[in-house]
Amino acid sequence: MSEGEAEDVLEEALDITRVERDPVRRNVNPLPDPAGNQQAPRIAAADLEILKGRFPHLADFSDQFLQSRTTDELLRIESTSLKLRDAERGRDAEDRLHANKTALATKMTTVQAGTDNRWTVLHPARFLGGAACTAQQLWSTARSVIGLTGHPPLSNYDLTAVGLGGFITSKGWIELGNPASVKISLKLFNINNCSARASSVRASASDPLEFAEVRDLGEFKLALRALRTAAQFVCPWNMSYLALEGFLIQTDYCKAELAGDDRPASTLTQFVDFILQTNADRWRDSLGFLSTGELAAYWASFHGARPKVQQHPAPGPGPAPPGASRIMAGNSERRKRVRFPWVDVCHPWNMGKCGKAAGSCVSSRGVPLRHVCDWRDINNPTAPVCGQDHQRALFHQ
Repeated sequence: MSEGEAEDVLEEALDITRVERDPVRRNVNPLPDPAGNQQAPRIAAADLEILKGRFPHLADFSDQFLQSRTTDELLRIESTSLKLRDAERGRDAEDRLHANKTALATKMTTVQAGTDNRWTVLHPARFLGGAACTAQQLWSTARSVIGLTGHPPLSNYDLTAVGLGGFITSKGWIELGNPASVKISLKLFNINNCSARASSVRASASDPLEFAEVRDLGEFKLALRALRTAAQFVCPWNMSYLALEGFLIQTDYCKAELAGDDRPASTLTQFVDFILQTNADRWRDSLGFLSTGELAAYWASFHGARPKVQQHPAPGPGPAPPGASRIMAGNSERRKRVRFPWVDVCHPWNMGKCGKAAGSCVSSRGVPLRHVCDWRDINNPTAPVCGQDHQRALFHQ
C-alpha cells in the first residue's frame, strides 16, 4: 500500500469515527445495561462485516472481540496496523530475513492427515514452504523416511511443460526413481536413445552399455539438463544433481583439463556416471551426497588417473629416402585400382598359399576353383584374367 492509499484509509476511518460519535447521524440505540448503567453502543453483525471488508487487519480478530469494542477503538487498531506495516516495509531486507529465520524455531505448521496419489489427488502438505535446512540434512532425512529403493517409478511427469518431453528413456525413469541404483547413466537421458529406431533396437536392453554414446559436448549438456530436470520432478529433495551440474558449469565443463582430449563429451560422461554411482553407494551407506566442493577433488583424482597421450610435434620436411617415389607411386596405383567382378580362380594358389590339389579346390560356397593365373589389367575394369598355367606372384611382378 502506498502512502497515498494509507492516507485515504485513515481519512475514511476518521469519517466513520465522526459518524460513531454523532448519535444523530449514527442512529444507533445503545444496548441497556441490567445494572442501569449506560453502555457504549455495540456494532451490528452486518456493520462489522463491512468494516472487516474495508479494513483487512480486523479480520484477524474474533467477532466477539470486535463487537465488544467501539468503532473508535476498532479504527485505532486498524491505524496501528497500518503504521506497523509501513515500519515493516522500512526495515532492511536482511533484518526481515533474519527475523523470519529466527521465527522458524517456534513457528510450527500442523499437517492434517489426508490422501495423496501423486496424480489426481494432491495433499496440501505438498505446498508447504521449502525446507530451509542444509541440503545434506534434507538428504539424510529422506533416507530415513523413504528407505533404500525409494517410491515406485513413474514416467508420466509433465516434462513437456519445461521443453524436455521425450528426452528420457524408460530405463532412465526406472533408475532415477531408485536412489540406490548403480545402473543409472547419463546415456539413459540422451535424446538419441529415445528415437523410434533406438527404442525398437534397445527395447530389451538392460545394460546402459547397450545405449548410444554421447558424442559431442552439446549433446552432453542437453542430456545433463534432462537428468537434472527429471530429478527435480521425481525427487525434489535430492540436491546431488544440482551439485553436479553446478560443478560442471563453474569449471566450464572442465575445459582447461580437456583441452587436448579428442572426445571430451565421452570423458565427461564417464565422470558423471562415476559420480552418480558413487552417490548411489553413499545413499546405501546412509552417507551424504558429494557436494560441489567435494566434486573438485573427485574430478582431479578421476582425470589424473586417466592415461595421457603425449603429442609429439610433426617432423619437418627432409630428403626422401631412396625408392620413396616408387613406393608412393605404387601406393597411389593401389588406391586407383577398381573392384573386379568375381571369377572362379583360386587367389591363394596364385600367391603360393593353397595346398590343395588341382580340381579339389572349392570356395566357401562350394564352387570349384581353377588353379590358373588371376592377373588382370588394373586400368581395365572388364579385363579378363590371364588364365595361364602359372602363378601370378611368379610371372607378373
